[in-house]
Amino acid sequence: MTFTTNLADALTAYVSNSTFSSLFILTDENVYKNCFTATSLQKLVDTKNVFILPQGENTKNIDTCIFIWNELNRLGADRKSLIINLGGGMITDLGGFIASTYKRGIRFINIPTSMLAMIDASVGGKNGINLGHYKNQIGTITQPGEVFVYPLFLETLDRRNYLSGFAEALKHGFLEGRELLETAYTFAQMEINKPFIAFLKRNIEVKERIVAKDPLEKGDRKALNLGHTVGHAIEALSHEKNTPLLHGEAVAWGLAAELYISHLTYNFDEATAKNFETFVQNYFVKPDLAYTDIDKLMDYMQQDKKNEHGKINFTLLNDIGNFKTDCVVEKEIIIESIKKIIALCQQ
Repeated sequence: MTFTTNLADALTAYVSNSTFSSLFILTDENVYKNCFTATSLQKLVDTKNVFILPQGENTKNIDTCIFIWNELNRLGADRKSLIINLGGGMITDLGGFIASTYKRGIRFINIPTSMLAMIDASVGGKNGINLGHYKNQIGTITQPGEVFVYPLFLETLDRRNYLSGFAEALKHGFLEGRELLETAYTFAQMEINKPFIAFLKRNIEVKERIVAKDPLEKGDRKALNLGHTVGHAIEALSHEKNTPLLHGEAVAWGLAAELYISHLTYNFDEATAKNFETFVQNYFVKPDLAYTDIDKLMDYMQQDKKNEHGKINFTLLNDIGNFKTDCVVEKEIIIESIKKIIALCQQ
């Protein structure tokens, strides 16, 4: 992980000190418009080797991979080529998967441009694509050669995209401890200053430390799934309904649901859970949910990639900073939590 205030020089040095046979860039339309020139990549990479994709989660599928693999073949990419993933979580997930499978694996680096990508998606080596509406069902765990974090990219975000990444920071706070959680609440307003950058670094360090202990997600790395079991189901349903939520928005509502499940199953503090529910209501877009959606949400959770032996697996909390992984929860409690979220969304 490299934090830099001079991204162009950092990238030039990285490329110059390596033996790459060719360079390719994967990005999306919005990032290309707002961020590309700040990298000086146009001086390093031939225009024909820049792949500009439609933005949004619908691009993260096997058809896009096949298109890029064919383009890499046509342009003569080989085992010594480098793919540079410039973008948010969709691009780093997709680009990492394309690189880690092309010719059984070529090198790639990530340049995250969103808060979500900086503190979560670009860190840890998880790469993947969606299978229909099912999130990240196909993928690999392959570490990038480097991740370059340039905080000024955050100034290109609108408030909705900023808060989407902020949801992952709140998750880190619940996992790490009360001090980080309380700090996270104070950064709900967008202000890219020195204290915020220190907070950004702290969040990256939390994820890096957890991943270093358990890179293949056999144990404690599963803690990072907090909020994602219900969250992925809400996200998938939002795309099915053509009312798409951003990933972090769905995670925020999923986290609210799973804090409630934690309260019902492990006596997690009710006041803390309610405080978070109020925060999510005030700051995050509400999903389009109705009580008739409960069965569909349960179906999506049944297909969650974390499940084993047909059981829905959760990461839950005893207390802030005290988590439990591989928790199997009674169906009635899951449904009760979904009903609670639907009620909150309808208020």
